[in-house]
Amino acid sequence: MPRRNWNRVLVTGGTSFIGLRIVAALVDAGADVTVLVRPDHEEKLGALRRHVHMVSGDVWNSASLKGRSRGYGVVIHLVGSIRAQPERGLTFHQLNLVSARNVIGMAVSDGVPYFVLLSAVSRPPGVAAEYLRSKREAEDYLRNSGLRWAIVRAPMLFAREQRGGRFFAMLSWLGSLPFVRVLVGRRTPQPVDRLARGIAQVALQAELPRSQVFYAGQLRSLGRIQKERRARLRRRTRSPRPAPVNDLPDDDAPFGWLPYPAPRDDAD
Repeated sequence: MPRRNWNRVLVTGGTSFIGLRIVAALVDAGADVTVLVRPDHEEKLGALRRHVHMVSGDVWNSASLKGRSRGYGVVIHLVGSIRAQPERGLTFHQLNLVSARNVIGMAVSDGVPYFVLLSAVSRPPGVAAEYLRSKREAEDYLRNSGLRWAIVRAPMLFAREQRGGRFFAMLSWLGSLPFVRVLVGRRTPQPVDRLARGIAQVALQAELPRSQVFYAGQLRSLGRIQKERRARLRRRTRSPRPAPVNDLPDDDAPFGWLPYPAPRDDAD
């Protein structure tokens, strides 16, 4: 079924490590992108500010989200973290579940037909079990929302140019080998830019897709499709590219994201 405004995308968590890459991939694919940002934090988008719209809002304050997604074809929710700070009120429940619950509620109220949720395939080493539990609870909330949805269960992500990137790239290559992929393929670290292109492809579908859980292997093929389409489009239009991902500001927590102030008590 065709959906209206399929290429109008609202992104939450767009200033995070993976968020910047996903926003860049969406812009590169020709989407009309709006990023929900906390007031006075627009500068974290860096060079991408020239290519996107911005709207203020706080994912822990449901009142600030009213009407923010009206007229959009899809919401991509990327807010979450593998790092909790209970003393500041930043529990995994707040970071990964409450934020998703508020944004899903916004999408339902505003009539958005499609929702993409970034989740996790497993619990990273050294991270409390509550992390994965809160992710699965957010998934369940989305499933019961009445929206058409895509859940992306991502593995650990890395940027090739960062310290340790070559090591993780080697692990990623090993995980692609047939005999290893059968055992741990879904948990193998993946390049963040590759996953970003795949998520952009998941979001930008002119037909309303069926609800589905995606893993990194599926996103690899979707990312290649988007890359080929983008190359053909550039050959036809010769339009300027958005800022390269390497020129974007990096988050200092490559495998997670933290909000700035603690969420307020009225977030629920």
